[in-house]
Amino acid sequence: MTNTRISNTIILSCLLLGGISLKGKAQEAAPATFSLQECLQYAVQNSYELHKAKFQTQEAEAGYREAQSSLLPQLNGAVSATDNLKLATSMFPGDMFGMPGEYIGVEMGVKYGAVAGLDLEQVVFDAGLFTGIKMSKNAGELALLKSRMTEEELIYSIGNAFYDITYSQNLLKNNVETLVIMDSIYTMMALQVAHDVTREIDLNRMKVNISNMRVDIQKTRATFSQQMNYLKVLMGMPLEYHFRVDDDNAGDAGDGGGDVGARHALPLPVPPLPFPTDNSNGSIPNRTELLILNKEKSVNELEIRQLRLGYLPTLSLTGSLGYSFENEKLTLGNSQFWSNPIALGLKLSVPIFDGGTRRHQIRQSQFRLRQVEEDIKQQQQTSQSDLQNAGLQMQVSYQSANAQRENMQVAEKSYRQGVMLYEEGLYSITDLLDTEKSYREAQSAYAYELSNYHKSIIELKKSEGTLNTLLNK
Repeated sequence: MTNTRISNTIILSCLLLGGISLKGKAQEAAPATFSLQECLQYAVQNSYELHKAKFQTQEAEAGYREAQSSLLPQLNGAVSATDNLKLATSMFPGDMFGMPGEYIGVEMGVKYGAVAGLDLEQVVFDAGLFTGIKMSKNAGELALLKSRMTEEELIYSIGNAFYDITYSQNLLKNNVETLVIMDSIYTMMALQVAHDVTREIDLNRMKVNISNMRVDIQKTRATFSQQMNYLKVLMGMPLEYHFRVDDDNAGDAGDGGGDVGARHALPLPVPPLPFPTDNSNGSIPNRTELLILNKEKSVNELEIRQLRLGYLPTLSLTGSLGYSFENEKLTLGNSQFWSNPIALGLKLSVPIFDGGTRRHQIRQSQFRLRQVEEDIKQQQQTSQSDLQNAGLQMQVSYQSANAQRENMQVAEKSYRQGVMLYEEGLYSITDLLDTEKSYREAQSAYAYELSNYHKSIIELKKSEGTLNTLLNK
């Protein structure tokens, strides 16, 4: 009698799981599924951070064009009109007017005046200006490198968030499946307690375990939702859009986290261990951090050169063309009151003494250059350390993932044996639950280590400066 009821428990559990699986398959309009590459490609087109980086690059390009425009002729026009309501008085000796020993005030000028003209200036020689244009070009290249850095940081963040989500999906899937089994067994145990076949204390223990499992599922769902929202913000995706990440071992937790796949799905094989890039020569040319620092060094060197060239004279070609009008009456149509001055000349500006301002500016730039040189040395050493640490961590994660996969296989075998013994009445419900718990813990541990292994590969690519390869993988 007891064996029959226990067998019914197992059958009921399988039916419940099968029903849930069928329900999941019957759902229509399933949310889209994104692989890591698809998440990255979406982010490249929609990320807020990349949009801002693009604007900064365009701003730098506009600055370069502005610097180039300084070499073109500078033409300015001006028009002015004056109504001298009261003319200025100038004092003259009275001897000029037959009044020796006195001064006579005489109003000078005319009531109306007008001026219209054009001023032209063309730089002929300005060494500092030419260096400034080179600085602007370097600033544009620096902005491009910073945009590349922003993209790499985004790839790194999305990659880590993606594998955090796959771990949460695995954990949620395992917990939901466990809860289904526990609920079905609890229902059967309640009937057995009513017929004095099972102890009530075992039923109460099962009830406590079910309650704890429901709390764990709620916490995991909340964590999963937070992780999905964080990923959407990184990608520049509206929060109301629903999608699932593509992980074959994650079941169908999806954005809602409610579906359950096959109960005993085979574990994902651990990807082959990649070998770190050969770096025996001590250089990592692809590291964007080093490229940025080297470009900043070039900009500082050009800044020092520009300041030193400021001691040289500058030569410009100047020209002016104008029309002026003066008369007591506003008779603009009378040509005899108009004049047409034209001038053409050269302007040579020679710096003589500036109080030491330029010399102190050069010293400041030299100190900034030394700081950048120290940053380059530190970054080179840091890059070497990051590459070595990433390689070691990847190897450790690889070994851990494989070890946890073996543990999971052993735990699954023990669980299946426990089910068989339970059906034969040779295994207590407590022992079966302990075996079930060990199996689920082993599954979660494997999913966690597999997620860490994928993260370690991302970390290695970051240390090698090859994160962009994930976009086209």
